Amino acid sequence: MEIDTQSLFDLSQNTVLQEILAALARSIAVLQSNLETTIAIESITRFFLLAFLVFLGGGLVVLGHKLFLVYLQLKPTFSFLEVKPPQQTLQSSYTTQQLFTLIHGLAQQRSWWQRLIGNQKNYSFEIVSTKDEGIRYLLRVHEEDADLVKKGLLSYLPGMSITTIDDYLPNSLDQNKPLIAEFSLAHHFTFPLKKQDELSEHDPIAYITGNMTKLLPNEIVVFQVVASPLNKSAVRDIKRISRLIYLNRDLISGLKNTHSTNILFALLKLFFFSIFYIVTLPLGLIVATASGGKESPFLPLPFSQEKEKTPNPYQQELEQYIKGKLDQQLFTVSLRLFIAGNSENAHKRVRGFTSSLASFSNSYQYIYKCNDFRLAIVEQIKNFAFRNRLILPIRTSILSISEIADLYHFPFTTTTRTEDIQKIHSKELPAPVSLKKARDLDVTFAKNTYGGNATMIGLNQEERRRHMYILGATGTGKSTMLLSMINQDMQNGKGLCVIDPHGELIESILPLVPKNRIKDVVYFNPDDISYPVGLNLLELPTDVTGDLLLREKELITESIISLFHKIYDDKYSGPRMEYILRNTIHTAFTTENPTLFTIYKLLINEDFRKKATRNLEDENLNDFWKYEFSKAGDYQKVKMISPITNKIGRFLFSPTAKRILEQEKSTINFDDIMDSGKILLCNVSKGKIGEDNSQVFGTLIMTKIQLAALKRARQKSADRKDFYFYVDEFQNFATPSFAQILSEARKYKLNAILAHQTTSQLEDKSLVNVTLANIGTVICFRTANPEDERLILPQFIPYVQPGEIDNLPSFHFYIKIAALHPEEPFSGETMPIAIPDNESKVQAIIEASRNHFATLFVAKTIKKPKPALPQKPKREKPKRAHKAFPD
Repeated sequence: MEIDTQSLFDLSQNTVLQEILAALARSIAVLQSNLETTIAIESITRFFLLAFLVFLGGGLVVLGHKLFLVYLQLKPTFSFLEVKPPQQTLQSSYTTQQLFTLIHGLAQQRSWWQRLIGNQKNYSFEIVSTKDEGIRYLLRVHEEDADLVKKGLLSYLPGMSITTIDDYLPNSLDQNKPLIAEFSLAHHFTFPLKKQDELSEHDPIAYITGNMTKLLPNEIVVFQVVASPLNKSAVRDIKRISRLIYLNRDLISGLKNTHSTNILFALLKLFFFSIFYIVTLPLGLIVATASGGKESPFLPLPFSQEKEKTPNPYQQELEQYIKGKLDQQLFTVSLRLFIAGNSENAHKRVRGFTSSLASFSNSYQYIYKCNDFRLAIVEQIKNFAFRNRLILPIRTSILSISEIADLYHFPFTTTTRTEDIQKIHSKELPAPVSLKKARDLDVTFAKNTYGGNATMIGLNQEERRRHMYILGATGTGKSTMLLSMINQDMQNGKGLCVIDPHGELIESILPLVPKNRIKDVVYFNPDDISYPVGLNLLELPTDVTGDLLLREKELITESIISLFHKIYDDKYSGPRMEYILRNTIHTAFTTENPTLFTIYKLLINEDFRKKATRNLEDENLNDFWKYEFSKAGDYQKVKMISPITNKIGRFLFSPTAKRILEQEKSTINFDDIMDSGKILLCNVSKGKIGEDNSQVFGTLIMTKIQLAALKRARQKSADRKDFYFYVDEFQNFATPSFAQILSEARKYKLNAILAHQTTSQLEDKSLVNVTLANIGTVICFRTANPEDERLILPQFIPYVQPGEIDNLPSFHFYIKIAALHPEEPFSGETMPIAIPDNESKVQAIIEASRNHFATLFVAKTIKKPKPALPQKPKREKPKRAHKAFPD
């Protein structure tokens, strides 16, 4: 057989070529496989990079949203409310829960835009303690909600004091080197804290406030609870737990702490869950499509299968507690403790405060102090959050209204006695509706503040005609109230009389007299002895005769006898003295221009008495002097008249009294003062004229005003002008007859405003009851006399309790208006009045009053008889000598 070498060569060449081609094909296959692997790696890389970018973008969006919500917390305008509870606070835990329920409902009222972006209102509940101001309860609320919150607080605890204040924190906290500790729930938020239902047995707030006492002068401690309402439907954990309970699944093992403070762990957890769902989503979609939509496209997480419930007694009890918490309204809360001013003691206080929170611990939940990174930026963030009362996305807790109510409430006073807590020892009471809508007030003299809303306090003219009674210790605000009313009456052109036994009130009134009324002022100042005003007690009007004259004499007689009873002890002014004085006064009326000293002269001057009684027409008077007085022996006469002569005689040796009482014609006409509406200012200062003279002159003025009012019976009612009678320390001048005339003074339009310090100053306690029986408006400032409370408290019970009157702050009072329609008592505060410094105006008023209503005193000179001229001795004529005859 012939072998073709060329063919063999070609064959071999083909075989080699095939091998080369095969090798080339294998290389290409490897390259292609490597390329596919590379492409696959690139695809996977792109996928994970995309997933990471999606995660990062989502995280940035979430973070941006959170920061935007934090920014929105800074925008509103806020109000700071300082709340002072009454001395007794016995509100139950349930009652406090209802208050926070109201606040939760108020915070939920948002606009559609706020609901869309998830913006919530937040409120800050704070307990602030300093050495100077003690422990105070403060609230920061949205300004638009302040009035509603005030109303809610007053409904929760009537009588509390609510004051709008400025923020107590400085603009910068760094200079005080503060320490801020943050607190949070240790376990899942659904595990509730220990309930504090029996506050009457144990009140945990005592431990919190107890760690805020004994501060240094520059130290401040603040417990801050910043709360924002939580929408349950927006919290996935609440939905899941509710589903577990509904499906009767194992609840305890299903609870995981979703509020871990480890931020890195939370971010990693979120990242891996995102990867899991991205990877399993296609498979889930296939499963969902194959099942016809019966299965969810989201596959369950590994180890997330819910186990069947195997309940035990402990779990059943815990489940009831969890359900109880989730059934309530919930708040997102940031708990903080702020300490500044004493760095050495700060950490000790934090430890003490942390231990005080142990009262809220139980076997499955407690509050712990969050650990801090001691970094400057962290401290700056904490300071910023505390200063602006922010709820940050981290270190928050979810608390129910009952848990917040247990953490922040007023101490239950029967079990808690923490020192330095600011309280009001006399509660505020709201003004009646009739006063709030009143439009016809004749005078306003104070304001009622209740729940931050102010209402002017005043009386209309008809109420003023039923008189006003003011009781209060010195320095509590009585004179301020009187000055306010007097000033308005003067400005309104009204007639008035003021009796002041101290002089300070009159000195404050004089600069306030309007210029157009300077000529209306009658300034009665007994200390001005160079220009004495004339007051003749026995002066009779010249325009009356007959029965009217007899009536006038009777009124004057009774007023003088009342004066003697007022200023002298009963043992010196008994029936015998009254009988003699009555006869002597009526006898004095028969003399020409009688004065008080005419009585004295009738009793001690026999010649004058004989001349005055010689032609008496009154048989009774004639018999008294002829058959009673003249028949007494000298010793008996002295004993009979000495009580009278001793009292009148002392005025003879007092220039102040003598120059006023000895004038035969009174220089002031009380009838004209009342009818023409003048301003009578009586400065009967005890310090200047003595206590006895002050009492005498004050009583005399009161008597004269009383007589002038009674004379108005002759006038038509329409012609009687209202006249306002202000008497400070009226116990010095009040007589039984004046107390009785209060019942009739209204129809004579004599409107009395009576003020004094204490009922103990009245020897006749029945005088208080008689006065109150005829008073339409009763006002009581602080008094420290138990007797005052016994007499005056029945006017205010049950709205005012024992001990509250004694604890009223200065310039605060309780008032009851019962002149027309009895009203509930309410509280008030006087309003200060600016007194101008105008000495020239005061001097002009005094000079005008001197010119019109006083006389310049000129000492009387007694003409002494001229001594007889000495007679010259008669010279005897010398005897003529007999001329001797010469021898």
